[in-house]
Amino acid sequence: MRGIFLGFLWFCMLFASEDSTKELYPQQRLNLTEEQKKILQESKAKQGNKDRKKQEQKKLKGSLVLENPYAGIKGQNEQKKERKKRILNKSWIYGTAVITTTFLNGSIKRSYGVLLRDGLYVTSANMVYNQNIYARSSYAMMQDDSSIPFICIAKLSIKALDLQRGLAILETLNFTDIYCNAREKTYYQERIYSKHWVDMFGGGENEKYGVVYSPYITPLNSFAVEENILGEESLNQIAKKEMRDFEGYKYAYGKGFYNAKGKFLGLIATGNDEEPKFVKAQEVAEFLCELKDRKILKNVFLKEVCPPPSEKK
Repeated sequence: MRGIFLGFLWFCMLFASEDSTKELYPQQRLNLTEEQKKILQESKAKQGNKDRKKQEQKKLKGSLVLENPYAGIKGQNEQKKERKKRILNKSWIYGTAVITTTFLNGSIKRSYGVLLRDGLYVTSANMVYNQNIYARSSYAMMQDDSSIPFICIAKLSIKALDLQRGLAILETLNFTDIYCNAREKTYYQERIYSKHWVDMFGGGENEKYGVVYSPYITPLNSFAVEENILGEESLNQIAKKEMRDFEGYKYAYGKGFYNAKGKFLGLIATGNDEEPKFVKAQEVAEFLCELKDRKILKNVFLKEVCPPPSEKK
């Protein structure tokens, strides 16, 4: 009896599997006329098209059903890669400083600064000199390419002021730890000062710029690159835009601007009138050479890049 039952069960399974195979090809199982077969094939084709459309709609509704969840943003990623390629040199990011200055009357100002060779900095004159009140102390905070947040690295002092140009040259007085306490020069400071100073004598004043680049401060207390598209606007008009990079200031005094190759174009500066203007790289270079001629600056590199006074026009 048990053998009969097992035989019957095997027989049922055999026919069930055959039925499931035939279900895929019903025209082989049924005795259909040629016209009926044609209608059946057309119906199957229409149903297949409907199923494909449904699948496409599902894929568009959410990334969870996408075969490639990044397919929709592929174009954006390629654009970002191309944009990064255009910025060939961003070392100026690490040559940017946040300068905090305290004054004899107790007031405090914050601005950007640009690191030059031999530990010099250039910034806007109004950030270290305020209506006949001189700075008591200034500190530079910078970011190295090996770390994210910027930290205090040096105490600065005023070397020269030009209120007409709106520029101030600062020099490194002492190196500091991250809390701005004086200490000996470390590998960290040596790395920044030797690798990331910005060249003021690169030229390029006659170039036309579609896009210029500048730093801005992220919530992580680090610098990032900001793109500024020049349409009908000039660099001087960009300098007068209200940026509010620092609390209490409309304008980003001391901020440098660069082209895609990392060449310094100039910075936002002003004198006592607080009216921002764009000071070109050539003007900064001329100021440095003038200070060299007056023996205020005796740096060797200035003797190499500045023409002798007799050769100046």
